[in-house]
Amino acid sequence: MKKGKSFCRSVWGVFLASCLALVVSSTLAVAQEAKIRIGAAISITGRTAKEGTLVKKGYDTWAEWINERGGMNVGGKTQKVEMIYYDDKGDATTSAKLTEKLITEDKVNFILGPFSSGITAATSMIGEKYGYVTISASGNSDFLYERGLKYLFSIMPVASQDMVPIAELAVQQTPKPKTFAVVVWDNVFTLPALEGAKKRSLDLGLKEAYYGKYPANTTDFSGILTVLKSMEIDLLYFGGFFQDTVSFLRQAKELDVNAKLYATPGSTTNPDWVPVMKKDGDYILSTLPWSKDMSYNGRFFSTKSYTDFWRNKYGDDPDDRSARGFAAGILMQLAVEKAGRLDQTKIRDALRSLEVETFLGKFKFDEKGMNIAGHLGVLQVQNGQGVLVYPPRPGAKLLYPVPTWKQR
Repeated sequence: MKKGKSFCRSVWGVFLASCLALVVSSTLAVAQEAKIRIGAAISITGRTAKEGTLVKKGYDTWAEWINERGGMNVGGKTQKVEMIYYDDKGDATTSAKLTEKLITEDKVNFILGPFSSGITAATSMIGEKYGYVTISASGNSDFLYERGLKYLFSIMPVASQDMVPIAELAVQQTPKPKTFAVVVWDNVFTLPALEGAKKRSLDLGLKEAYYGKYPANTTDFSGILTVLKSMEIDLLYFGGFFQDTVSFLRQAKELDVNAKLYATPGSTTNPDWVPVMKKDGDYILSTLPWSKDMSYNGRFFSTKSYTDFWRNKYGDDPDDRSARGFAAGILMQLAVEKAGRLDQTKIRDALRSLEVETFLGKFKFDEKGMNIAGHLGVLQVQNGQGVLVYPPRPGAKLLYPVPTWKQR
C-alpha cells in the first residue's frame, strides 16, 4: 500500500513539475515575443493621402530596419517594434478618435504623428490627455507649440520659418526682385508659412503687390490670377498643398500669368511633381527640411549612407517626407535608449535633453517641443530634376529670372 501511495506521489510530482515547466516556458516565450507597439493614425486615403503614405513609408522602413537590428534598446535589452495604423482619411476628428483608440484599446507604447498641422492639432491633444509622447514628422504650424503641451515634439522648424530661406535667396539675385505676391490657402500650416515669407520679404525691402487667401476645396483660381496678370510680380508665393499647386500653376499657364520666380512650400518635393507637371513643373522653388544632397552625419546614417540604403531597398531616391518619418523613429529610439524604460515621462524628458545630429539634420528641442536646431534648404526643379540651390554648393545655381510660359 505504501508503495502504491509512493508511486502516486511520484507521478503527481512529475505532473506538477511538467505543468510548472510548461508555465515557465510559456511565460518566457511570451516575454521574448513582447513587442513595443507604436501607433499612427495617418492619411492613407483622402485629401492628404499622397503625403500621408510617404510619411507612413518612412515609419515602416524604420520599423523594418530596427527590427533587423534586433529591436530597440530598452534598459540594455532589445525589443522589436510593431507598427499599428489606422486611416484617418485626412480628417482631424477621425484622426483624434483613432489616436484615442490606439492608446486605450490597442495599448500602444508610443504615437507617431499624422500628416499636416491641422490634423496634428487634434491628435496631439489626445496624446496630451493620456500623457503620451507624440513625435510629429509633419506638424510644424507655430500655434501647435504655443498651447503649453508637454508631450508633443516637432521634427521640422516651425512653419513661420519655412519659406524664409526663399526670400533671402531671392534678394541675392540680379536684377533684385522688387515686388512679391502671396496666394495662400486658409490653413493652420500654410498661413503662418506664408506670413513668415511675407514678413521676411518686407524686411528685405520688397514691396507687397498682392495678398489673398483662398478656402479649402478651391479648384478655380482664375479670379485671383486675373488680378495678378494686371500687376508686375517678381516673386510669387503660392501656399497650398500638392493638388492645389498643380491646379494653380496649370491655370497660370492657361491665362499666361508670369513671375520672375515662383515659390511654394513643399509641393515640388513630392515624387509625383515631375510626372504630373512635366516641363511645366520646372523652375518652381520649394523649401525642404532635407535633401539627399545635404551633408549631415549621424550615429546610424550619414545623409549619403541613408540615401544609399534607401536606393538599395527601393531603387529610387528617398523623399523628404519618408526621410522625416524614418528620422522620427530614430528620435524615438534614441529617447527610449536614453530613458532606459518604456515610461512616457522619462522618454519625454529624454527627448527634451537630446542634442543630436542625424542624417536628416540637427535636433534640439526647447521647452515647447520645437526643434530649434533645424535648418531648411531650397530646392528648384531644373529640367525635371530637383536641385538643391541653398545652402550654396558647387555646381548648383538658381535659374533666375524664370522664362515666361510662352518662352518655355
